[in-house]
Amino acid sequence: MNKTAKRILSVILFFVLLTQPFAVSFESANNSNFLSWQVAEAADNGLPSATKDGVILHAWNWSFNTIRSRLPEIAAAGFKTIQTSPIQGNKENTMTGSIWWMLYQPINFNIGNAQLGTREQFRQLCAEAENYGINIIVDVVANHTGNAGIDSSVQYVPAYNVDPSIRNNPSFWHELSGITNWNDRRQVTQLGIGLPDLNTSNQELQDKIIAFLNDAISLGADGFRFDAAKHIELPTDPYGASNFWTRVLGSLSNNSNQYIYGEVLQGGADAFAQYANYMNVTASNYGESVRHAVGFNNAKNVNLAYNYNAANVAPSKLVTWVESHDTYANLGDESTNMNEWQIKMGWAIIAARAQTVPLFFNRPAGTGKFATTLGTAGNNLWKDPDVVAVNKFHNAMAGQGEYLRYQGNEIMLIERGNKGMVIVNLGGNAAINQPTNLANGVYTNKATGGGTFTVANGRITGNITGGTVAVLNNDSTSTQSVNVAFTVRNATTVMGQNVYLIGNIPGLGNWNVSQAFGPGNTASYPHWGFTVNLPVGTTFEYKAIKRDAANNVVWESGANRTYTVSASNNQVSFDFRN
Repeated sequence: MNKTAKRILSVILFFVLLTQPFAVSFESANNSNFLSWQVAEAADNGLPSATKDGVILHAWNWSFNTIRSRLPEIAAAGFKTIQTSPIQGNKENTMTGSIWWMLYQPINFNIGNAQLGTREQFRQLCAEAENYGINIIVDVVANHTGNAGIDSSVQYVPAYNVDPSIRNNPSFWHELSGITNWNDRRQVTQLGIGLPDLNTSNQELQDKIIAFLNDAISLGADGFRFDAAKHIELPTDPYGASNFWTRVLGSLSNNSNQYIYGEVLQGGADAFAQYANYMNVTASNYGESVRHAVGFNNAKNVNLAYNYNAANVAPSKLVTWVESHDTYANLGDESTNMNEWQIKMGWAIIAARAQTVPLFFNRPAGTGKFATTLGTAGNNLWKDPDVVAVNKFHNAMAGQGEYLRYQGNEIMLIERGNKGMVIVNLGGNAAINQPTNLANGVYTNKATGGGTFTVANGRITGNITGGTVAVLNNDSTSTQSVNVAFTVRNATTVMGQNVYLIGNIPGLGNWNVSQAFGPGNTASYPHWGFTVNLPVGTTFEYKAIKRDAANNVVWESGANRTYTVSASNNQVSFDFRN
């Protein structure tokens, strides 16, 4: 380095040192401002306060840092909660996408693995997610560990690198064999599902699980999904009953604010409704019904998406999905061949409905079933504009009831209280004309199909493009108004009298004669003309009156007239009834 360069570097270094205290102060202020901006951004995204009122993005196989880098986009897409893949240590460090199941072969109850990241990276993710109003829930594998291999002789033997304090304790294991009768509740809870089955009734083992869960909570976790929950016994089971669920869930820090649900796949000896006494549960049968409803391996029929088929468990206890990581990734390809249109239509159905918590499964990106490595983000369907529109509708409708209507087998109208509606059209272009409880007005479709729908006199009308959804809510109600031409015919008057319109809306005086609209135009006397600007869709009662300067009034005889403001029918004529 020459002398001139050294002198320049010295000047720069001196300046940096001189200004360092100011720089630190400035950075601190900037960080504070940035945090405030993040909190404001979260509020702008309209995310609800609790997981139960929002929608979940299953960031399947995403690493902690991958999720963290996309938090602004996830919040903007309307996802309240992110579900991670299992965060426990597992038996191999493979990053191959097709070996995703390795994450479900844990070796301990510690946080961190090669695929998702470290304990510290998990903490950083939770801390930053909180700035965006996003909750993080963790997939937990408490039923089993990784095995020693796929050969039948070692399939139910713990892997060599399972935590020795677990592996070498014979009290921590059930019988080393697998289920042969899925209708036998004893086998379902006491034998393996292709992996070594942990004796979850053992309280020393429970203590390890509790410590792991509370560690995750201390780092910022907001809840848990329990993998293979139906294979962990209930306190009410006729054989092998235990206090696992009451003791473990009852020992969680801040447990009233944790969102807990269990993978209780329906079928066989599932005890589905009994699990709902302890946690939320997965409505797997409903997922299959929705897939059929949108035409996957079935004729399109939205009526199939009505019944949750969830053993009469309340909808508020259900987690719903169009597909799960199992239906997509397992060898049976249960949902793998669904196309993106079918997924979007199914999502519009489940995420528009009330009470349940919908989970959006993020498929791997690229071509092929497992095109990406573990730790990377999946495809971008989760931020498709129609998915986002439905997410935000779901969030805005928290606490509203639902009413489902059908127009044939291919159109479903999901109405939420009197505040909003999602219309799912699986068929061709269609004219909508259905009863509704929505407030009168013109509603602009927030999904990509566009268009407007008019609500008047308890009916909704409009046109919807084939194969699209319409997302309508009160904040999309248009303030569009039109000039309505009223003509009052044959209204003869005496000197000093004029003709006015009066009605039960502010524009016509709210029945206050001194504030009636007018007087009318007498260019065609004895006909009187009025041009009134009124909001489209408004239904009101009215009459014509004759009034003089002293507010002496002659009312029309007979019943009040009624009219609904319409851009296509904005000329009204009638005779004054003496």
